[in-house]
Amino acid sequence: MTSVGVLIGSLSKDSYSRKVANYFTSLPSNLTFVELNYSILPLYNPDFERTNTPMEWQAFRKAVDSVDALMIVTQEYNYSIPGGLKNALDVLSVPSPNQHLMGKPVLAMTDSAGEKGGIIANAHLHQILRYLGMRVMNCTIAIGNVQSVFKDGQNHDPHLAQQLKQDIRDFERFITETNLPAEACIDLHDHFSYQPGKELALLNDNGDKIATVAIKSLNGNVVSIEEVSVSENYRGQGMANKIMTMFMWLVEGADCQVEAHCQFAKHYFETHPQFKNFLL
Repeated sequence: MTSVGVLIGSLSKDSYSRKVANYFTSLPSNLTFVELNYSILPLYNPDFERTNTPMEWQAFRKAVDSVDALMIVTQEYNYSIPGGLKNALDVLSVPSPNQHLMGKPVLAMTDSAGEKGGIIANAHLHQILRYLGMRVMNCTIAIGNVQSVFKDGQNHDPHLAQQLKQDIRDFERFITETNLPAEACIDLHDHFSYQPGKELALLNDNGDKIATVAIKSLNGNVVSIEEVSVSENYRGQGMANKIMTMFMWLVEGADCQVEAHCQFAKHYFETHPQFKNFLL
């Protein structure tokens, strides 16, 4: 069964974010949810990566590595997310030595006492998660007037109840669709250059291009893939898949759509259905 780690933005045991999370995880699904407690994490300090790495960091990273996906439920603090949650993401953002968040599916939802449902924190959280290379489910779940809707831990909004039932089904399907093949994984230590509207290039240690995606900006927020090429000495090593996946993460972050004008790109989308929603 697919396992999902749950991060709750508020450290209060009686928070409405916790009530929302408890309700959502009780809905029918084939997912197993486990809360990941980050309250004891020391503040992130890169000096501790070299020596005396806190045991709390190591245990938390291993816990996140053990789950298939993440779900984050948080309220809005001062036009952003709570500091404790941000610290947890900072701890996870550093490879030790493997990536902990890169490519991992995640669902983000926010709540607030006001009508907007913490929409600013929601947008900010999406931005952070995409920057960290996570596979963010493209939906906005922002629950307003949460103190009335979940006043006793139950959902008193029939419309929201139906929406959340659909959201958990969509999340389960999203996790399955976003399982990337191993050869498509990206190492953040890879060197690359990017010229918007022209080319994305993967570079070797000498700065030479070893794989490229030639692109062209079209009308609106649409980019065409004109050619994918790999240097002769690097062929047969999965470089074409690697640079295409890197390019699609850039596309997702920019909220663009693409047209495939070369044969390899067309084949790539046939074998990577998780990106089909971006293809025109």
